[in-house]
Amino acid sequence: MVFVRMAVRNVARNWNRTGMIILGMMVASGLMTLTMSLATGYAEFAYLPYRQMVGADILIYPNRFVFDSPGGEADRWELRRPDPDLLTDARFFHPELARGYLSPADAPPAVFDLQDVPACLGEVEGVADWEPGRLLRAYVVFEDGGRLRVTLRGRDIAADRERYRMPGSVTVGRYFREEQDGEWVALVNEAVPELARLWPGSRLVLEVPTVKGFGPGGGPLLDYSEPRTYYFLVHGRYSLSLGTVPLQGVSSEDRAGPPPRVPVAIDEPEVWVPAGTFDRIYAEVSGAPLRYTGQLGVTVETMVHAKTVARALAEALPHCSVLTVPQEAALSGLHYEAYLSEDGSGVDVVRAYRSRSTLAVDVKRELSFVAFLAAGLLVVANMYILVTQRRREIGVLKAIGSTGRDIVVLILTEAVGYSLTGSLIGFAAIRCLATLTLLGSSVTFVEGLALTLEAAAVVVGTTTLTALVFGLLPAWEAARTPSAALLTDR
Repeated sequence: MVFVRMAVRNVARNWNRTGMIILGMMVASGLMTLTMSLATGYAEFAYLPYRQMVGADILIYPNRFVFDSPGGEADRWELRRPDPDLLTDARFFHPELARGYLSPADAPPAVFDLQDVPACLGEVEGVADWEPGRLLRAYVVFEDGGRLRVTLRGRDIAADRERYRMPGSVTVGRYFREEQDGEWVALVNEAVPELARLWPGSRLVLEVPTVKGFGPGGGPLLDYSEPRTYYFLVHGRYSLSLGTVPLQGVSSEDRAGPPPRVPVAIDEPEVWVPAGTFDRIYAEVSGAPLRYTGQLGVTVETMVHAKTVARALAEALPHCSVLTVPQEAALSGLHYEAYLSEDGSGVDVVRAYRSRSTLAVDVKRELSFVAFLAAGLLVVANMYILVTQRRREIGVLKAIGSTGRDIVVLILTEAVGYSLTGSLIGFAAIRCLATLTLLGSSVTFVEGLALTLEAAAVVVGTTTLTALVFGLLPAWEAARTPSAALLTDR
């Protein structure tokens, strides 16, 4: 205990050395924290509007498809065209699918049979839940006789409220409550001008074509001549905001400074209903419960590992296309552009697709390894300085009777004090900034707290363990060196 108290006094007395070492520890732990926060907060927040739209983190399509030549395997691939009445989110992300796609010749039908769902969906580590794609063609009928072709999408209310924080995306009215599952209530996308005319409490008339059977590929055969009419109460309007984009078409002579920015949102014409309501409609228009679907939506436990889970699912489902929603958005190059209308009276927002290279939303293992390595080397350097600059002091202690064990206890106590103080301060400083990102994502307070505690354990534990290991080695070496050699050390 004498040498422990001596270590504490040394830490408090030598402020210059203490400050420099703690600062180094702060930088090291801050670097580790930043890497982990990027992997957690950014992965949860990036592309969130698209995940909110599809209600999933990973999309699984029953066919593999590519748009270019697959190379040496071209003789085993064939051109296919999607069933026009089988809706999937791949059509939103990849409009070019309508022109046809290449798929393996031995690929299964382009639908999943819900009576024979792949067992691996519940076996792959990291999968929290999965839902069939509830998508159906429909038409909104307005009082003036106008019609708008829309996608009817069934929503998992519990997942939307807990995982995707959908109530926050409802700008007018309210989101569904769980007890409304099966009721005739609907949400409309206010980014579509025709749907933005509908207010909460107004009546929504929806015509849904009847399903007369299923084609060879399993897709529905819709009869548009005998639709069924359904009446809904508009519960609210939602907006999946994508931020702002610069306004194009404004000449530099007409303005001063940068071009104004225009808010944009996903403009897919959709009507959302509770999953139970969708199942009721589907059973009525087809005469049977939902059995065939063009996609499966998977929810993961954390978006940090979404790509790892997707890779595991792809290995288990070799004939399927398995993509995270961020991958879908990145691969499609989906973006929005705003232009000043020709008469200058308004702004036209255009959905565009452009192939582009994008930074993956998960921080690569290589980047994390380099960050932790750099932080570890910084800790090692601090420990080396802590010991080597005190060899004469250690020599004096040994000369007056201190044992090697006493020297090691002294050095390690100081190392723990420096590392704990510096790592906690560095972690808290960076994590406070990262928490702002987490609060804007789909992570709940409890989940955010758990992620913070987990990150704190990793960062503080790694920093302290590194300090102990690389403080122990030079301390043990100094403890074994004769005091005469230490005293004459220059």
